[in-house]
Amino acid sequence: MVDVFSVLLVGSIVTFLMYQNINKITSKIEEKIEYSPSDFAKFASYLQDKIREIKRDIDPDIECSDPRYCKNEKCDVNEVTRELNDLIRRASLYESGLAKNKKRSEAEADFVEILQNLEDIVKNSCINGEEEADRLIAEIHQEYKRLMG
Repeated sequence: MVDVFSVLLVGSIVTFLMYQNINKITSKIEEKIEYSPSDFAKFASYLQDKIREIKRDIDPDIECSDPRYCKNEKCDVNEVTRELNDLIRRASLYESGLAKNKKRSEAEADFVEILQNLEDIVKNSCINGEEEADRLIAEIHQEYKRLMG
């Protein structure tokens, strides 16, 4: 019985060490992936255009002939406009030199957070919000894949 316990203990230790080494190698590979600030700047510009489109459609003060994102009755236009402006500001940082010091994983995490916030805004503020948010995220994902290769 003691031999079985010893084998299990040694096996567990070896598995843990392998897991640690794999994590180290994976993180080093991620750091070596070419991070192109210009690609993220292009994506940030595209993302800002999408956010501005939503803002233009929702804001009644802006003339829009054929809005895709129509506000629902729960939509607080002032609050949504403020939140969209904040998302535009956050995305615009990637068009400037401020984002050059970020790792690719940090930049991607920032974009994921922006997209999650944008998705929530569309879901909660627009008529057919779920469908519009799904369509929007799919469009943005396609553009990201196109730009990032």
